[in-house]
Amino acid sequence: MPMIAAQAAAPAAPAPAAPAASPAAPAAPGPATSGPNANTGPVTWADFLTSCQTPGQVALTYSEGPSEATMEMLETLKEAQATVTFFTNATWLQYMQYAGVTRHAHLDGMTYRLPSDTSTGHTDEEIKQDIAHASRTIQDLIGVYPKYMKIHESNLKDSRLLNLVKSMGYTLVGFNMDEYDYKYNTAATSSQIAEVFNAMFTKQMDAYGRKASYVVAGYDVPTTGAASGLPKVINTIQAHGYDMVRLDGCTNDKTPYKKDPILNNGFVGDAKSFGAAEYKHGQKSVNYTPGGNQQSKGVSPSGGNDDKSSHGSSSTKSAGSRLSAVASIMAIIPALAIAYLL
Repeated sequence: MPMIAAQAAAPAAPAPAAPAASPAAPAAPGPATSGPNANTGPVTWADFLTSCQTPGQVALTYSEGPSEATMEMLETLKEAQATVTFFTNATWLQYMQYAGVTRHAHLDGMTYRLPSDTSTGHTDEEIKQDIAHASRTIQDLIGVYPKYMKIHESNLKDSRLLNLVKSMGYTLVGFNMDEYDYKYNTAATSSQIAEVFNAMFTKQMDAYGRKASYVVAGYDVPTTGAASGLPKVINTIQAHGYDMVRLDGCTNDKTPYKKDPILNNGFVGDAKSFGAAEYKHGQKSVNYTPGGNQQSKGVSPSGGNDDKSSHGSSSTKSAGSRLSAVASIMAIIPALAIAYLL
């Protein structure tokens, strides 16, 4: 079962970035797994969760959903008996079909986007209340407040926002591997996403003779190749002997949800959390037809979607504009994908 987390903003279409020359490896420890987060000093890259605690683990994360792509990925994950972490953007939960997906999938993270993408002009209390509103919207559907959060403009330029999020007890999530699903975003090229994984795993083993661990950044929108490429990605992970986990399994976190959307007063788990009876990890191989998933779902080969019921078709945040955040998020790749070497 996938996990829902908190997420920041909608991504903008980025210029393709070249894959890192060296394999990314685990950074320092993940989030606290019980009680309030006492580390409330200035936010640095070390405060972002960017790798798992156990070598050989892969935590796939998908931001900016839910969307039509979410439903397709859920079908693939069910066949693979695999788990990932979806970061829900509460903006989309006003639409009935996306609220239904969120409730059914029990997504585990949250994406948060500041009004106007800056804390300037907003008081600390206004920002906290806005975060809490998004968290409560998700809690209304899944029964828990997400703890794991991705922020739009995921860099250190808005230190005030990051420190507020940290002080509220949320865990900031980064990555040490990018699957480039916004680059390989057509039915013809989405199979190349798996080659990113294959190259990373192979270079890691050739260089160090052992597995690393990865928190992987992907984007849960129809205009990327994430859904179409997922079957081959899972098969590649399986072939290299890695273990797919949600972020709670990645960090050995038995309490991956907040008790309160504003207060930093502790965390809770549920029956599917790490260490609980229904916790699951791992995967099995799935059937894969190049481009088949996208075509069968009525997504055009270019990855576009003209259906007026799809994300943001009549709102100011269209499916395409949701990719606007990707460009800014990509700015942290040099820090995360290159600096964190084993």
